[in-house]
Amino acid sequence: MWQLPFPPLKFAMGWNCGRRRCKVVAMKSAAATVVFLALLATSTCAQDVQYFPNLALGDTQQEHDFVAGWYSTELKALGEPSMLQLSKARAHAYRFLWLRARHNPVAIRLDVSEHGKSLLTVKVTNGRGGFGGPGLLIKNETRELSKEETEWFLDQVEKEQYWSLPTRDDSHDGCDGAVWVIEAAKDGSYKVVARWSPQKGPVRTLGLAMLRPPRSLESLA
Repeated sequence: MWQLPFPPLKFAMGWNCGRRRCKVVAMKSAAATVVFLALLATSTCAQDVQYFPNLALGDTQQEHDFVAGWYSTELKALGEPSMLQLSKARAHAYRFLWLRARHNPVAIRLDVSEHGKSLLTVKVTNGRGGFGGPGLLIKNETRELSKEETEWFLDQVEKEQYWSLPTRDDSHDGCDGAVWVIEAAKDGSYKVVARWSPQKGPVRTLGLAMLRPPRSLESLA
């Protein structure tokens, strides 16, 4: 199946893609039009459940709606709950959504219990990061992490000052690669941070910290 080699939002809106400055004219081919409309249709359905605060993922309503719809569609296909809604229930949880252009979407969620242990849930679909449809769930595994493992991850969150990070960093973008989205819910608060193929920094550190525990995903790290 033909796939987009760059983020669907920037392709559809004709933006310059990051440092390589790949200028793309919106809707230049019938194939691109079909993909764009399909993403919009699935995005509308996914937004029946609100996954992200309004305007958190874009400077304009149109930009936010597209990006939030894209991420929400993937999360819905992965069978993932809304972290925004979990925060309202005062849950303590973290999630890493990994959308790679040419690989299966992955969601890893850490649910912290009041006793200090946590449950690590790993889900994978057979889609391609949002390019050509989210796909169907093909992996759903959960295992318990000890207090020591849980505390190690929570220490990483504090060390990387996650709660102080800006939601977006549009200065680092590209035409290919992966979107790394880290969400958190704690004490009634919610936060989302998204980066494009981070080579270093807090988002990469936390994403890899969530990837390492499950043996089934070691080959993806």
